[in-house]
Formats: sequence, C-alpha cells, structure tokens
Amino acid sequence: MSELSFSERAIAQVCLIAEDVEKSADRWRRVFNWAISDEVEITHAHDHTKATYHGEPTDARAKIVHCGIGDIHFEILQPMEPPSSWQDFLDRHGEGIHHIAFFVPDTAAALAPYLAAGYQVVHQGLFTGQGGMYTYLDTDKDMGIVIELLEVFGDLRLPPAPPFDRSTGIGTDVICQVGVIVNDVLASSKRVAAVLGKPQPPIIQTPGYDLAKTMYRGAPSEATAKLAFFDFGQVQIELIEPDEEPSVWRDYLEAKGEGAQHIAFQVDNTRIVTDYLAGHGIEVIQQGLYADGSGMYTYLDSDNLLGTTIELLENYS
Repeated sequence: MSELSFSERAIAQVCLIAEDVEKSADRWRRVFNWAISDEVEITHAHDHTKATYHGEPTDARAKIVHCGIGDIHFEILQPMEPPSSWQDFLDRHGEGIHHIAFFVPDTAAALAPYLAAGYQVVHQGLFTGQGGMYTYLDTDKDMGIVIELLEVFGDLRLPPAPPFDRSTGIGTDVICQVGVIVNDVLASSKRVAAVLGKPQPPIIQTPGYDLAKTMYRGAPSEATAKLAFFDFGQVQIELIEPDEEPSVWRDYLEAKGEGAQHIAFQVDNTRIVTDYLAGHGIEVIQQGLYADGSGMYTYLDSDNLLGTTIELLENYS
C-alpha cells in the first residue's frame, strides 16, 4: 500500500475481531508469515477520540494490530470496555470477520446515501492520533457484514506493505475474497448493488456431487449454494445462500446467522498448501470443483486457531 489513493469502490481494510489480540496475531504470524506488527495499539477513550455508540458518548476502547498485505490492511481487533460495535459482534458471533472498510474523502457526504437507504451509524469516532475518522454502519442487518467508512484528515500516508516471500507460509499475502453467508442471496445482492453502486450480478447455482464432487468432512455431499459475486478492487465479496444439506455454509448459518464466514486466497497448488496447513493442525473440511470444472475450492477448519474459516481457490488454467 503506497498511499491513501483507494477508490470509494475498493475495499481498503478487512477486520477480524479476536478475544485476545496478541495470541491471535501470533497465530496469524506463525501460519502465514505475514509481517504483522508486534506493537499493539490501544485506542483512547471518548475524551480523545470523541467516540459515540448509537449517538451517545462511549469510552469503549480496543487493542489493535495492523498488517499491510497486498493493497489492503488486515486488522485484528480486541474489544475492551463496552459498549461498541466490536463488543456487539463478539457477543453475538464470537471471533470472526467484523467489517470491510472503504476510504472516503468526506464522511458526511459518504453517509448520505446510507442514511437515505435506512441505515444508521452505530459507532463513530476519531483515530487515536486524531488523524481521521471511522464510522460503522448497521449494514449487517441486510448485507450480512458491517461496512466501515474511513476518512483521513490532511495528507496522512500509510506505509507500503513489505515484500512478501512467496516461498513461505501459504505462498501469498493477498486476501482475494470475503465470503458472506446470507439467507436470501437475491435480496442481499440487490441491496449491495443498490447501496454500493454496483451492477446487479447474476445468481449462480452450484451443482451437486455429480459435477462438483463435493466432499464434506470426508464424505461425498450433495450440498449446493446460490452465489453472487461483487468485485471491490483486490477483494471480491461473495454472497452465499446455502441449501439445507450439511456443509460449511449451512454450519455457519445455523450457528451464527448471516455474516462473513471466510476469507479466501488464490493458490497455485492446493495440495502443497493443505499439507503445509495440516502441519499447523488446520485440516480440510470441505472441498469441491467449480461449476465449470475450471478449478477447485477448499475450506479449512481454521476457526478455532485463526478465528475464521480459510478458503483456498485454485484455477487450473
């Protein structure tokens, strides 16, 4: 990341809520070999950040570690004193992907279409150094994920992500997708398209075992899903409506409701990566072919260690 030059239609940050930020950061560091800082930022209370929660002052703070990966920031955040959007998420869902963030030049102007669409500001405040403002919206109520708006004051620049050694970790430092489980993919995709100014994507129906050769927990599965894809710069948002058959998608929906179920990485060789992750105690939980047979997807049972499901995407051509 060289500077704050993101379009409002490109995702700038993906945030993971964790129960213990130091332990979580250490696990991500060990598994992925990312240059995650060992410095923990502790946000200030209301007298410095002017933070509000549903319009009322809050002294909620958080412990945060940052990592520049590819063209985005990956953030691991541990809520401290409630109330906050962060603590709300941890209470409802446990650890997991809390939000995606967009840089905006002016918060008030950027908020207008969200407010007109019926969304509300849940949590807002200044950066700890007062170099900008963050705003969380309740978009998770019908999009499945919280959207954060980030406004930077002045000419604050972010350092570039350090070079990544592709011979280590899983061979990449690029998050290419966030997968969001929803109850109704058509309704959710229409909402995302309308509010974020994106074209309405086609709804894709995944095939059953005869074509996808889906394996779930080591056994053949007929599980299918309806999918919709949105491109936001480096990161793609995948909306997933699962059927009633057992699957990682159905597991998430029944346990946590709508929300961000996984983050995905493009890999060259799935077997090499899954063997590597198995060495860290992370095993394959579901795997199958793309509908057209041009590649394969693999979900890893990584929630307990990393706080979210990891998906690997391999294209054959």
